[in-house]
Amino acid sequence: MKQDDPCRFCRIYALAVLAFAALVGVVMTLQTGFGLGKFGGHEYMMRIVTLSSLRSLAPGVAGSALMIAFVVWAHPLPVARLEAELPRFLKRGMQVSLPGYVVAAAVAIALGFLVCRFAYGVPWSLAPKALATAGLADVGAGAFSTLLDAALLVFLASRYLPKLQASRASLPMKLILVWTFGTGLRLTVALLGSMLLPS
Repeated sequence: MKQDDPCRFCRIYALAVLAFAALVGVVMTLQTGFGLGKFGGHEYMMRIVTLSSLRSLAPGVAGSALMIAFVVWAHPLPVARLEAELPRFLKRGMQVSLPGYVVAAAVAIALGFLVCRFAYGVPWSLAPKALATAGLADVGAGAFSTLLDAALLVFLASRYLPKLQASRASLPMKLILVWTFGTGLRLTVALLGSMLLPS
């Protein structure tokens, strides 16, 4: 990839959203099905997948993808250039967050429904009912969580991304450091934010 490619950040973010949403959506649905199987509640799986995706899974995916996108985008850039271009890409990070949330929710729900149908035999007729259980409050809660997470990540990137770049660590090491120290803080802020939302 060319370092001066203005679309590189968005492509990295989009690929990360798709990959994380697919993985987490499938794993979450399999776990849900395994848990409900003990009680014979597979008919509720699609509802759980829908609400969980909108309220928690998609916001988490969008934020994780943004965190990865910042690090991978910055990795090949000289520190001086990174500092010059960072404000523009911090703004772009906020701009792509809500579209990322929508894509993550759609992918997670779609793959979750496929797992429900073909791994657990849940009939397709339950899909419209499951989608109908989601309301504006669920979408609003997910969007709020996404923006809160994105704002935190933009703040952290503005403060620490140039310092991380100056360390000249390898890309895998940067990703490990960011994931290790960023995840706990993100979870704490998400928990505090959830207290402001309706149940």
